[in-house]
Amino acid sequence: MDTPAVPLESRTNGKRWLWRICKVVVTGIIVFAVGRQFAIDLAKLDWATLELRPGWLLLAALIYLCGLGFSGLFWYRLLWRFGERPNFWPACRAYYVGHLGKYVPGKAVALLLRASLIRGPNVRLGVAIVSAFYEVLTTMAAGALLAAIVFTIQPPQLAGLTWHPVYTGVLLLGFAGIPVMPGVFNFVVGRLAERFQLLESFRLPHITLLTLLEGMLFATCGWLLLGLSTWCVFNAVAGEVVYLTWSTGPQFLATVCLAYVAGFLALIVPGGLGVREEIMRQFFPPVLSLDLTVLAIVLLRLLWTGTEIIVAGMLYVKGGRIPKNPAND
Repeated sequence: MDTPAVPLESRTNGKRWLWRICKVVVTGIIVFAVGRQFAIDLAKLDWATLELRPGWLLLAALIYLCGLGFSGLFWYRLLWRFGERPNFWPACRAYYVGHLGKYVPGKAVALLLRASLIRGPNVRLGVAIVSAFYEVLTTMAAGALLAAIVFTIQPPQLAGLTWHPVYTGVLLLGFAGIPVMPGVFNFVVGRLAERFQLLESFRLPHITLLTLLEGMLFATCGWLLLGLSTWCVFNAVAGEVVYLTWSTGPQFLATVCLAYVAGFLALIVPGGLGVREEIMRQFFPPVLSLDLTVLAIVLLRLLWTGTEIIVAGMLYVKGGRIPKNPAND
């Protein structure tokens, strides 16, 4: 007696559900492990004597928004370079609201959300997606490069570290940097154009070395501000001002870059939750006690996420509804 064949669609759906379950399980394990360690460290705090400085937190939030804005400005310039004609404020709205998509596993939702918000008579959906993808990878490549440079010049002093941090930076640079090289990116876009010949959205001008260098410059400015925002959060929990030095300043910058890029490349983990925090815990310069450092890291996540939600909500309400079922224009 022959065994009935399982329909292909059922097998496909089964694999999808299995993959989703695996992602949830892995994410849960990471968050639990990191959260448990953070809880142990935070338990050592003397909460009765702790004083938060809200002024530093407000300053950190404003600097963070400005830091993100540099990458947003590069994306806006890319759209114009690709022949699109977006208005500036709708592009800002699409960029900041689209950031909330990174909290969905896979990170692709962020690109689709950003593109759906900017698409219209003057911006094709396909161009918006491809340009957003290039901007994100360029930003990550710049962060990985900065981390590798700083850790080469100033290796962090970590007990029991057998793997040099510069290797991690170079590895992340390879993952994020190779796709943004003009020859590689143009080849990929060219293959897309061949596969989807009817979609004019993918007929883009070639990326040049000048475009890449411009993007790296914009992203570097953004990373510097993100490092500065982190320093402000440290001052919000410190008993006295934590001054930046030629030693601690680059370490703040490199740690934020390394943690953020690693969290981005951990595709199945929403927003790099847990991955980013553990790297920060290990690599931040010892300007504070461990328990205060952990508190600053937790506040940093809450502050940055909360700032994104508030700004995105304001821009979303002001700009109208997100279009449903976007299609190529």
